Amino acid sequence: MACFDAYIMVDWSGGDGRRGGRADCIWVAHGAARDRAPATTSPWSRSEAAALLRQLLVQTGRKVLVCADFAYGYPAGFAGLLASPGRGARPWLRVWQRLARDLRDDIGTRPGAAATNRSNRFDVAAAINAGAAAEQGPFWCHFDAGRSPHIPQRQPAQPFTVIDAAGRARRIESLRRTDRRAGSDTAFRLFGTGSVGSQALTGIPRIAALRFDDELRDHSAVWPFETGWSTRGQPWPPRGVRILHAEIYPSLLAPRRDRVKDRGQVRALWHWARDLDRAGMLAGQFARPCGLRPGSRQEALIRGEEGWILGCPAAD
Repeated sequence: MACFDAYIMVDWSGGDGRRGGRADCIWVAHGAARDRAPATTSPWSRSEAAALLRQLLVQTGRKVLVCADFAYGYPAGFAGLLASPGRGARPWLRVWQRLARDLRDDIGTRPGAAATNRSNRFDVAAAINAGAAAEQGPFWCHFDAGRSPHIPQRQPAQPFTVIDAAGRARRIESLRRTDRRAGSDTAFRLFGTGSVGSQALTGIPRIAALRFDDELRDHSAVWPFETGWSTRGQPWPPRGVRILHAEIYPSLLAPRRDRVKDRGQVRALWHWARDLDRAGMLAGQFARPCGLRPGSRQEALIRGEEGWILGCPAAD
């Protein structure tokens, strides 16, 4: 029996400016399990993309898998750098709450005009670096060299040495465990070819808004933070969950041939999920990664702060 009735795959963009229908911009593939192929669209801004996703989720009463291609968490210890809000929350949620509070998008948008798609992501990163007394990270690479004294241009020495919100020295790696296994880049790099840091800073607040939306929150969850791992013989997604959010990394799959690479990637991911689900094999992709010992400190860090990429190979 299939786990989901529909699938939504998102290729995100953290850049400024309105871009649609080309490479290096937002693409969304969505469709029901019975569909032969997904519908694809390229919203011109993050606000328009978020509105589309919410519309798709509110309109359907079906079970939906929603995936986006940016980090849903940061390396272990990062949440400790952040003061309120969310002090009593689990580490991943503290990060989501902080970014949702501080990240501003569509700066300069006039009433009735199209969203500008300009954000304050570099200011947010600089404030976190400054609060951690970390002139050498963890966030690095500004689009305007020298503009912020708190964002170095070159990658700092690894691991980072920072001061957390309690005044204690911490060492934070640049990559999560799933990043090392998947070969993905660090979410601390904000600019430059192949960088993904701006995607996470602008994307997490949007996913948080969907997860905790008044009309969606009671039947939504984020894997693996809120669900744990799937297990053989148990229902998936867990009972009561109709909308399941999960992180993806398109490079794990070969994209279908398409003149626009990003469109090809979301289409390939949609077919990957739909086809595995038809074969009764998709639930296994949400299982505890091989080599990750139950109850271990590593498992606790992954489930509580770092997260995991759907489809990522076995753990170290």
